[in-house]
Amino acid sequence: MRREPAMDRESTHSRRARRHRRPRRGAVVLLGLGAVGLAAASAASLGGLTTGSLGADNGAVASCDTNGVTVAYGTPAYDAAAGLYKITTATVSGIAAPCVGRTVYVTVADSGGASLGGGSAVLASGTAVTVTLSTSASAKAIVSSAVAIS
Repeated sequence: MRREPAMDRESTHSRRARRHRRPRRGAVVLLGLGAVGLAAASAASLGGLTTGSLGADNGAVASCDTNGVTVAYGTPAYDAAAGLYKITTATVSGIAAPCVGRTVYVTVADSGGASLGGGSAVLASGTAVTVTLSTSASAKAIVSSAVAIS
């Protein structure tokens, strides 16, 4: 019986171990490529933005009112505890007739764009609707408003 030197046995063992690892590496690479392919396919299936849904895309959404609206804030009421005047309503007017039956959303914001309050109301008839804000907002802090009709 011939004995191999210890070094030869070790290198034979290393070669066997490497041969067994190759299929594992291949499986891991294939699994990774499959995951990337699945993610790409999922992203491709998002589709574009349509008037009936939201998605991850850009596009114009048709509106029932194309010429804009006007926002007027209700009469400020003095809040003695806070020491300032607050607004609790916003009236949106100049709404086009095709918007009747839709919900009008209003958000008021400060100079940094942070929301100070908002609310919604259904335009039952006519061209104007008064929206009650969920929280009263400091009249002094309101510098802008955003309106959405859907």
